[in-house]
Amino acid sequence: MPANTTPIFVLQGNVKPARIAAANTASDGSGTLVTLVTAGSAGARVDGVRFRNSQVAAGITAALVHRIFLSDTFGAYRLIGEVATATATRSLTVVGATSIFTFDQPIIMLSGQIMYVTQSLYTSVSDQFDACAFAGDY
Repeated sequence: MPANTTPIFVLQGNVKPARIAAANTASDGSGTLVTLVTAGSAGARVDGVRFRNSQVAAGITAALVHRIFLSDTFGAYRLIGEVATATATRSLTVVGATSIFTFDQPIIMLSGQIMYVTQSLYTSVSDQFDACAFAGDY
């Protein structure tokens, strides 16, 4: 099939939030990974990922690192991004910790590739985060 000669746009969103409720200190793709995006049959585009504290009750969040991994064609996982998330004390009047990782160039995923997320610490339920990708399938 010849290469495209006109711009290609995503056909539909691929946004399914994922809850991170466990720690993974590894940067090599081992340990517990949480699935965030699975590319559709024609591939997908991901521009960034938002991490937002989603604890149920008010409390303080630990300072931690959120990591983003992408599967390769051999079933291994590669670290493609990480962002530090500062500590914050969430309450009824104060917003919880939030971090956004924006890729300097969009990640164009092949059909079947999977993007995963992790976080470095989980000391209590106050460290529970939800991740959401800015993504779409072609």
